[in-house]
Amino acid sequence: MEIHEHYSDEARIQLSFFSFMAIALWVCFGAALTFSIAFHLVISTQIHVEGSEGDVFLFASLMYAFLGFVFSVIGAALIYPVYSFWCERSRGQQVKGKFALVKRE
Repeated sequence: MEIHEHYSDEARIQLSFFSFMAIALWVCFGAALTFSIAFHLVISTQIHVEGSEGDVFLFASLMYAFLGFVFSVIGAALIYPVYSFWCERSRGQQVKGKFALVKRE
């Protein structure tokens, strides 16, 4: 099997549901992790917690991150039909970067 590649810096794409969700999962995970760390740093520098209350706060921070992740993923799944409709109307999503169009023979 021979592979031919054509390189470009601009493309029009429309992701399938699973590709869209794969990207959304990484974005949602990053947002949830960032929110959890920021939330923990802001609150822990403002409030001095003694004893087991600190453990409860850490658990609450992780739960907020988890719930944020879950609701973001659900939101991404619900917004996919709008994304798909928009891509159909505009003949794909225009993106810029490095792309290799692969043709397998």
